[in-house]
Amino acid sequence: MTAAITIHFKKPKLTSACIDSLLADGWAPILVWDNSEDAGGSLQDLQTRYAAEPRVVLVTNPRNLGFGKGMNAALAALGRYGYAGPVLLVNNDAQVQPGMRLALEARLTHTNTPMLIAPRLMQDGQEQGWLYYQPWLALVTKRPVWGSFAYLSGCCLLVQRPDNTQPLFDETFFMYGEDVELSWRMRRQGGQLVLLDRSYLQHDGLGSSGHASAAYERYLVQSHWLLAGKLASNAVSATLMRVSRIPSLLARACLRSWRYRSWVPLRAISRLFE
Repeated sequence: MTAAITIHFKKPKLTSACIDSLLADGWAPILVWDNSEDAGGSLQDLQTRYAAEPRVVLVTNPRNLGFGKGMNAALAALGRYGYAGPVLLVNNDAQVQPGMRLALEARLTHTNTPMLIAPRLMQDGQEQGWLYYQPWLALVTKRPVWGSFAYLSGCCLLVQRPDNTQPLFDETFFMYGEDVELSWRMRRQGGQLVLLDRSYLQHDGLGSSGHASAAYERYLVQSHWLLAGKLASNAVSATLMRVSRIPSLLARACLRSWRYRSWVPLRAISRLFE
């Protein structure tokens, strides 16, 4: 059996739908890391629901560690349960489709070569496969543009490494951008990125974070700023990369402020210069 990890955040109904889809597709064990920071209140519903299900492991945690640090902690916790093999990392606002486990496992090489294997996503009625990041303009596109590189969404990744109990994500990122950095780093270290040919995952998109919420806008802008330092080859190019992305980040904030009739996106980008 292949293990799976999802991070729970305040919405038991959302998380339980994800867990149920994983159980139906044969993933085990399924470790649920609590990032809700609500004294375990929302986790109680899951504890009641899965009390008699040995395949589901619920881990209490007092603080919201963010996505990358939370996933790293969950991988370490899974190791303490005696599991260090391939692991599926999946958002709690996603539901796997029957057959996804077999399709992903079929692409494993069973070697020491690090791999990230991802399904195609169905999100907002549209199919999503490879994403592309243009580091000088901080642009995310669905088609390659000049200077961009391909990456896999962190929404759902089957991870193969010699030891999956070790940290995977860069914990500098609280939320968003860590999948871009991971794909970039994995390739530079000789790893492989694989995308399946068919759609096997249904994703809610912003089911956990919310459209134009203060947290979403703040963390997204911060992630683009951090990525300049991670992807640049030296301090000078990092500075140039940050300067070159200011116009596109500002344009994005203006567009989202107009779209959602909210000052929140503009306030988020203004905080970079405080």
